[in-house]
Amino acid sequence: MLKKPIIGIAVLIAVVIGIGFVLPRTAHVERAIVIEAPPANVFTVLNGFRQFNAWSPWADIDPNAKTVLEGPAAGVGSKMSWSGNAEVGEGSQEIVESTPHRLIKVKLGFGDFPGDFTATYTLVPEGTGTRITWGFDADYGSSLMGRYFGLLSDAMLGPDYEKGLSRLKAYVDKLPKGDLSTLSFEQVEVPASIVVITSIRSTDTPSAIGVSLGVAYGRLQGYMSTAGLKQAAPPMAIYRGTDGGTVAIDAAIPVDRADAAPAGAIRIEKLAGGPAMRAEYKGPYTGLPGARAQLQAYLVATGERSTGAVWEQYVSDPAKVGDADLVTHIFSPI
Repeated sequence: MLKKPIIGIAVLIAVVIGIGFVLPRTAHVERAIVIEAPPANVFTVLNGFRQFNAWSPWADIDPNAKTVLEGPAAGVGSKMSWSGNAEVGEGSQEIVESTPHRLIKVKLGFGDFPGDFTATYTLVPEGTGTRITWGFDADYGSSLMGRYFGLLSDAMLGPDYEKGLSRLKAYVDKLPKGDLSTLSFEQVEVPASIVVITSIRSTDTPSAIGVSLGVAYGRLQGYMSTAGLKQAAPPMAIYRGTDGGTVAIDAAIPVDRADAAPAGAIRIEKLAGGPAMRAEYKGPYTGLPGARAQLQAYLVATGERSTGAVWEQYVSDPAKVGDADLVTHIFSPI
């Protein structure tokens, strides 16, 4: 009585195995959407994992899932690991290729599930926005279970990708506007420094700020000459806040030592170092307000948080360089 069922089961297993060997070992899924934002802005959100759960289609499945971020905050080496309930499981994703504003490639791992998995974000300008294609590629090798999963990949993953892209679009739509490609950004470790410093208040326009800073730097240079201090780095302007159309600024020049006595409104301070996001701006000083706004927009897009006053450092000497070639570094502590 058992012989026929056993033979039937054996035949079924043989058929399943036989079919499995002829199934494709690879699978591909992709979905696309157009987002009304420049490629640089979309790229900035995707080029790290601080903001991933803000738009991920899977973030709501297990609100108690644990995530761990490793490596740099953005670019190659940035990594996110997760572990959650049975539906979420555990796994990791790591950026292995990052071509600014065009392509991000991510290596995926899903616990012990066999196979090599890659996700890609491809960005192409379209009209005034960006067409983003989110792709998934799997190579299951000799895994029969994986090959059968490959048949279901599009049906299983496609709707999640569509949901994720829709959430990404809604998220980017709420970010500050402006094209982030106009500046270059880098996370840096700022060393501690000694500065001669004086506080000023100016009308909040580039021309008025420029005049006020020029006068303040002249006074600081005179003090340095009298005290025998040497300049150690380019001049700085630390923005302390605005009020009623005016802005409070600390004009500062880094110097070689801290043993000189204060003189009137001029004092010597030690500025603490620490991690900061630096934007490099090239052009006339009239463009600095927009550049400062772009730095703040970049911080929002990357999920970083400003922890103090923004400051500028005037790398180029305006007496030697034309307006178009002036280089200014803008910092925000993070």
